[in-house]
Amino acid sequence: MIDPFKALGWLNVAEDHSHLNNEDRQLIGAIGQLGLFDSRMEPILERLRESAHSLDDPLRKAEILLYCAAIGNSRGWCPPAARDASEALISYEKDDHRRALALWMLGIMQWGMLQNHEAYRNWAEAKRIFKQCQMPSQSASQAEDWYKDPIWHMEVDLVERPEEISTWLNQFERSSLRPLTEEVVNCAREKISQHAYQSIYVLMQDLQEATRRSERVFERAEIYLEFGLATYQMGNSHFAIELLRKAVQNFYPGIGSYHKQVIARCMLGAVEWLHKTSHNQATADWLQCIDEFENLRGLADRDNLQVKAEWYREHCAILRSAVLERIEPPKQSNPGGDSPRENAPKPPPSASNSKKAYSYDDLLRRTGWDRAAADRLIDYERKKAPTADRNELIKRAIERWIRDNQ
Repeated sequence: MIDPFKALGWLNVAEDHSHLNNEDRQLIGAIGQLGLFDSRMEPILERLRESAHSLDDPLRKAEILLYCAAIGNSRGWCPPAARDASEALISYEKDDHRRALALWMLGIMQWGMLQNHEAYRNWAEAKRIFKQCQMPSQSASQAEDWYKDPIWHMEVDLVERPEEISTWLNQFERSSLRPLTEEVVNCAREKISQHAYQSIYVLMQDLQEATRRSERVFERAEIYLEFGLATYQMGNSHFAIELLRKAVQNFYPGIGSYHKQVIARCMLGAVEWLHKTSHNQATADWLQCIDEFENLRGLADRDNLQVKAEWYREHCAILRSAVLERIEPPKQSNPGGDSPRENAPKPPPSASNSKKAYSYDDLLRRTGWDRAAADRLIDYERKKAPTADRNELIKRAIERWIRDNQ
């Protein structure tokens, strides 16, 4: 998941300066020096909130509150952090870019409170806004280029959410559900969104009613998939895995790769990642999905269906990146503290002392957004300096790229 402090680094990209004043920066910087469970953190947070609520400047107020949200989230205080993010969101009503970031951060806090449906809805809206901001008619070419990397990070994050994968199911053909069955499924979706289910047993009654009505080929498979998603959203991921496995089995086409079966397996892998004991199976399922996406892309190329082929190419790359992040998570330095240093809150630099630091985004820009080439450069530097941390390896890779391209 995109770290909230990383998202805050994107907040003022258009103006290239923060709206915080020196006192705000000092307070945020003071929190950054404290341990994760230091009792002095809460009074400083309250001081920041009081300052924000006394302001007439909506941009400064919202930025302070988003820092409060990120800090609270890092300590596990999700409800107050969500309130901070929600208040910031109000200040950004007419600012699409900042509103998207506030929505993304609010989604992180909601996810921490097990409000999966609401979290995904806000993440999907944030991605939609960023894609709209990226459109040539909405932005300058420089801004259009800037949005590529954040959108990519959002895509990779969202592929780990079963809700996102479910939107891929009927990409190239209609739903297999008949109207009578779809009525039961839609009712279940509505109950989930309203938290109206009192227990998993009520949901199972609806599942039995839907399967009783099913007649078409693959209709039962889609029912299992829909109720597997609903079960996961209710917090019963073990039973969700069982239902999604049934969906994969019932989508079996008899020969070759079938789009809906691949999507069901992809969703199954996303839920399997929630349990450490099933990580190996999740990896295997996602790697199989990558192979099958490649097969389907090849078939689309053969039939000259370029839009379809491009969809498979793009989603295969997203899924591959998600697998790599899961298998090789980024290293975090933690020298003696009780919270990772690179995730500690850092105040944005003031306009007068701003100094650019190399990042993975900088390396991607230099390689023409070729992630494979960027990762090869990093791996090359890792062989030469195996004890260097990731930031140092990125710096070395960029410096080598600059030397080689002068």
